[in-house]
This record gives sequence, C-alpha cells and structure tokens, in this order.
Amino acid sequence: MAAVSATLGFWVGEVPTLFGFVFWMVRGPDYTPRYCRVDGEQVDYEETAQMAVELESAGERHDREAREVGGDLPDAGVLAQPSRLFLSCGMGMGAGILAGILIGCIEAAVIGTGGFGPESQVLWYGPLVYALILGSLGTLGGAVLSILPMREEEVRGWVPTLGFAATLVPLGLAVLLFRVRRDVYLEQMPPLPVLLGVLGGAVLLAIVILAFGRRFFQSPLGAVARPLPAILLLGVVMGAGAIFGPSETVTKVAVRAEIPTHLQDRPNVVLVIADTLRADHLGAYGDLRGLTPNLDAMADEGTVWQAFGQSSWTKPSVATILTSLYASSHGAMSKPAILPEVTTIADALQSEGYATSGFVSNINLAPSFNFQQGFDEYTYYAPDYLFGAEESSSKLVIYSILRVVNFKMQKSQWVEQYYQDSRTVNADALEWVSQHKDDRFFTLIHYMDPHDPYFVHPYEGRGIARVDNQNPDPTQAAEMLELYAGEIQYMDASFGALRDQLREHGIYDNTLIIFTADHGEEFQEHGGWWHGTTLYEEQVAVPLIAKYPAGSLMPARPGGVGRLLDVAPTILAAAGTHIPREWQGTDLALSIPSNRVAFAEEDHEGNILTAARSARFKLIRSNPGNPRGLPEVELFDLQKDPGEQVDVAAERGVEVYDLDREIVAITTGAAEDAVANDGEVQMDDATRDRLRALGYIE
Repeated sequence: MAAVSATLGFWVGEVPTLFGFVFWMVRGPDYTPRYCRVDGEQVDYEETAQMAVELESAGERHDREAREVGGDLPDAGVLAQPSRLFLSCGMGMGAGILAGILIGCIEAAVIGTGGFGPESQVLWYGPLVYALILGSLGTLGGAVLSILPMREEEVRGWVPTLGFAATLVPLGLAVLLFRVRRDVYLEQMPPLPVLLGVLGGAVLLAIVILAFGRRFFQSPLGAVARPLPAILLLGVVMGAGAIFGPSETVTKVAVRAEIPTHLQDRPNVVLVIADTLRADHLGAYGDLRGLTPNLDAMADEGTVWQAFGQSSWTKPSVATILTSLYASSHGAMSKPAILPEVTTIADALQSEGYATSGFVSNINLAPSFNFQQGFDEYTYYAPDYLFGAEESSSKLVIYSILRVVNFKMQKSQWVEQYYQDSRTVNADALEWVSQHKDDRFFTLIHYMDPHDPYFVHPYEGRGIARVDNQNPDPTQAAEMLELYAGEIQYMDASFGALRDQLREHGIYDNTLIIFTADHGEEFQEHGGWWHGTTLYEEQVAVPLIAKYPAGSLMPARPGGVGRLLDVAPTILAAAGTHIPREWQGTDLALSIPSNRVAFAEEDHEGNILTAARSARFKLIRSNPGNPRGLPEVELFDLQKDPGEQVDVAAERGVEVYDLDREIVAITTGAAEDAVANDGEVQMDDATRDRLRALGYIE
C-alpha cells in the first residue's frame, strides 16, 4: 500500500506537467517571453538577456587576461574549504536526522497497528535509532560533498537535498521490502510486478526529492535541516512518544484464602509445554540414555500416549493445544497472525472460578499475539534485548539487522540473548503456585530449553544457533544432538523442581499434570535441520504424558493415536467442566478408536503441507515447487519403516486414496469452522526480530 500510495501521489501531482510539450509545439519559432525570473524575482526578459551577454563578455575578457599573466581565476562566492566542510557536514547530518525521524515514526506506527504490548518504547526509540544512524551517514556524505567548490547557498540547497535522498530512499526501500517479503508474502519473494512497483515508487520518490528538495531546503522551512533545529525536532518527537505513548497496566488478582465451595472436588491443573521436544528422546518413549528421569517417573505413575502434533512450529501448534482447533480453524498459522478471540483452556477454567496463570518464553506466545486471553496473570519472558531496547522496539527492522551483526561479531553466546531458560521461568511459576496452594488453579508453564540455540551445560558461552547457522554441515549432526540432549536434561531438572514443589505443598495428588511439546526437531533425518518445514515424525511426534489426580483409573498406555488437539478437552473433562461445542478434539480418557486418523498441516515459509496418520500408515502431501524440495506425495508404512525412509505410495494406492479422503474431510470441516481472523501484527520477528533470533526468519 505504501508503494502504491506513493506512486499515485506522484502521478496526481506530476501528470498535468507532462503536457507542457503542447505549448512548446504551438508557439512560433521567434517566440520570446516578456518576463522571466532571476533569483525568484520577476524581471524584463530582454533587458536581463542583454545584461547577461555583457557580463559574460566582460568575464571572458577578465579570464583571458588572468591566464595571460599566469594568475588564478578568482571566485569570491565559493566558501573556503574549512567553512565548507563544517557547513556541509552539518547540513548532511540534519538531512539524515530528518530522514531517520520519518522512517522511525512510520515504522513505529506500523508496529502499533498490531498493538504495542505492555510498553510503547518504539515510539521514541525508533526515531532515535534511525536518526542516529542516518544522521551519521548524512554527516559522512556531507564531508564527501565538501570537496566540491560550492557557494554557501549551494551547500544549503544541494547537500541536504542529496543527503535526504541518499539516506531516506535506500533505507526506506530496504525496510519496506523486508516487511513486504516477511509479513505480506510470508518469507517468500514478492511477485515481480510488486517488486517493480516498489522499486519504481522508490525511484520516483528520489526524483521528486532531487527536483524540489533544493528549493525547499533553501526556503525558511528548510532551516529544519540545519543541525540544531533537526536535533530539537528529534527531541520533540521522542518526548511526544515517551509522554503520550500508550502502555498497559498489569493488575494482579488477589489470592483467595480458601477454595471456592463449587471447586473443592475439582483438581488443580498444570499444563507444561516443552518447546521443540522430540518424543524419542524420553525414556518413556524408548530412549535408554536416562535424559529425563523426572518425566519418566511421572510416566510410570501416569498415562502415556503416542501423540501426533497438528503443526510443526510453535504458534499454530500451541494455539491448537489451547483452543482444540485445527490451524485452518483458528487461523494463527503465519508469523504475523494473532490468536483470535476464541475459547481457550484458560477461558473455560477461568469462567468456572479457577485462578489462571501463564508463564511462557517464546515470542510466538507473547501477549502481542493475543495468547494471554483467559489468564488472570500472564508473563512472557523476553530475552535480554541489546542496545537498550524493549519488546516493542525489538520489532524494528533496523534492530533485527543490528542484532544479527552483533551475534556475528561476538565470540561467545549466552542463553538470555535468545530466551529465558526453564529455571528463570520456574522462579516465578513456582512462586505463583506457592501463593495459590490453598486455592484452585490452572497454570500453563512453557519451557524453551530444547529449542535452539543448543548450549553447553553448565553454561560457558558456547552454543549452536539457527540464526547464524541456517544450514550447518551435515557432519555437525552428532554434536548438535549431543547438545540437544543436554538441553533436555536441563529442562527435565526444572520439571522435577515443579513436581517437588507440588509435593511439598501437599497438592500433588490432587493435581492433573499434563506434559507435552509443541513439535520436534530435525537433525538431518530427511536431509534438513530445525523445524517448521516438514511433517515427518521427527518434527510432529511429540510426548504426551498425564498424571491424573489420585484415584483416577486410567490405563498406562492407551491404544490409538493421541493428538495435541485433544489436550484441551482432556483437561476440561478431568476438571469436571463443560467442553465447548466448537472444539474439535476429544477427551483422551475416553477410548480412542483404533482406526482414528490424526491430521497435521503446515503453511510456513512457502511449504504448504498436509499429513494424515493412521495406526500404521502416514500420507504426506506437499505443494509443487516447495522451497524444502519435498515430493508432492509420500506414503510410509510406520510399522515397517518408523523412520519414514521408504516411500510406498506407488504400491499402496488404496491407502493413499483412503488417507486422501481423510485429509479432504478434515480440511473441509476445519475450513467450514474457521474463526474470523483478520488480525495481524507487524513484526516475527514482531517481534520479527525475536523470530529472527530464534531462526524463524532468515
């Protein structure tokens, strides 16, 4: 829209002037104007022309005489080099500051359309950062231009004009293209007509600035490009942003001294979601390394399902866990998408009188994406931002760039630069549980540790991060798996501390604990890394373990395929609460039909995928020409080939047909139940920077 608006605005103003050639064609060959303008004043044309001829003749005679005696040609109007350097640098700096203020204000406004969150620092931080950078570049450009012999009026006209164009247009174009590619086309290159339109708009903007800038900057209004007025304007903009920027007031709900009567026979509920945790790395799912003694101990006394995620990256997967809706229904599938106003686990339990809290450490679950709905208290643990930025300012494109540059240059890495680990989350989560031990509560605890970067434990400043290593050498797989295992051990210890806390308060037996993960991680099993780009088992086979309240009769390992879609109904059923009719999952405590098909979908970074998994077979369909290079159709016999290495689609046409029917039925139903979700936030990084830090953005 910005490019289109700029283009239309230019043509509305400039098209009429294109027809000036008509007047040039119809006038006579001997036509001369009666008047003309010299230095802005109207004068007689013929008299002025005669004076110009006489002055030119006198000047030529003077130059010839000077050359004959070997003298230099004087030009009293040209500034001396020291004065010209000082003035030129100042005018370049002022123009750069103006360009920075403009870009910073526009991008802050764009970020604000999605909501600033608990603070709005970006309203003053954005203009400041861009002004500092472009002001410095403008100063440098002014120094370069100062080598040209110019009069004072030329310096005051041409230097700010060139400086404004050279700072505003390239950086503004870069920011616009970055956001169009990321937020509009979801990490895919925009179509050629869009690119040409954006580039054309940038060229036209540069032409307008060069055509009219000199006149503006030489006018009284152009004094704003001088250093002091530009700095004062920056101060005014920053002050207005700091004073009038919106902010949210966080209110805490009073702790009740006793359990409400109608909840006394209901359990507490603790939902723990581990980010990026594969099922096959837990002892409960066959791993023999002893990485997860605390989770395995709970599995021994609880219920373990073979589980299948409905997406392979955080936002759509956690949205499905909380809402019991497929991604096609809740719509939170893209990086800028927000969770719509739907009934979540927290909403349902809060309406029943439960005290509710959430503690999360992934930017995709931040309040700016509306994941806080239904929680009395909701804490997003942001990383330690660089350069004095806060969450809203971290969504600036320039912050993303500077952050990546900083990571490339530094020799060591620390977890707080990427996310807050499970011990940090536990510090607040366990305190909240202690405060509400005599109440009836639901809490969501999200552990980020298995997500990259994979750090050496104990922390020593060494780790492997996706943000600066998108495509590691395949020979690194063993090292990365070892680091990944260490992160799982670290997370398991934090989960053990949670269980110990519940026991100490005497509420463990009457608490439903569900532990799961949003998705897994790939380590070259299918020639790739990380997550979010396939629906193979290493990315969608997740743990799902429940410890029911004492006295509940649940089998240790029920048959059938569990789904993350079923987590919310299972929690509400155990809490004795009505399950919303619009939810698409079922209570896992009920018998799972042996022929039930689990479904997964993905629309991420150009990879549009669907998968259907029965007890034995799994069908995956991928869009033609997908960036990951996946085949359009694959069928795997999971009983014989759990690693999904042998495609049997060609010889198993019946199974392909049957699972295709399931995909069509589920996707059609999910689309029919889709929630209106027009909301997007501008980031993804917003935040887009955070997404970049976690590797979701290249």
